[in-house]
Amino acid sequence: GFERLATFRPIPLAGGDLAIRQVWRLALALLDDAFDGDPPLARLPLFGGIPERERTVVRQMIASGFNTALGHGVGRYFDAFGAIGLGRPLSAYEGQVALEWNLAADASERSAYHFDIAIQSAPWTVDLRPAVREAVDDLLAGRGASLTSARFHNALIRATAHLLREAFDRHGPLPVVLTGGCFQNPLLAVGILDALRDRVRVYLHGEVPPGDGGIALGQALVADAVARKSL
Repeated sequence: GFERLATFRPIPLAGGDLAIRQVWRLALALLDDAFDGDPPLARLPLFGGIPERERTVVRQMIASGFNTALGHGVGRYFDAFGAIGLGRPLSAYEGQVALEWNLAADASERSAYHFDIAIQSAPWTVDLRPAVREAVDDLLAGRGASLTSARFHNALIRATAHLLREAFDRHGPLPVVLTGGCFQNPLLAVGILDALRDRVRVYLHGEVPPGDGGIALGQALVADAVARKSL
């Protein structure tokens, strides 16, 4: 069994899987949410080649919910921030922009963007809208992708550490396992490991990958345990 303690504020995926390839759609949804529908699109290179008609259609899809799923995964935040910070509207394969966003980060940068966490109801929700606004401010001020990416990564590390400390306060110092495709990102994984190493034991993947391969193996093990239990 499991208890889901926390998640991220969802990003609308206008067009479903199409939004994972046309990552400008994710960026537009994120910006509209953070700037109450009035983001400075004209000043962001990302949208220079996106026709106004296409932006209008995506906004209509999000407003009506037509062919629009809600994505809670942090991978979509990597896609959206990467699209904005790198000016990349399209991804040739899933995770391309997220990977390039990771590689762009200045590992020596220690400051982080702000975020909010709502813990009044379950699951707790990480809200990165403050980070979106601050990242746009940095980009418009000419501070560049390396600083912006680093501050984004640091925000995720601090948000994760904050959530885990809340969990420890309520449930005790449980061991922590970092798994899922985003933990192929060494900056994120090592950052969280360093933030928690003095308080709790943190496990990283070794022989099994943290992405889909490891998830598939985990699903098989759970299915086997359930099947054995029912015999």
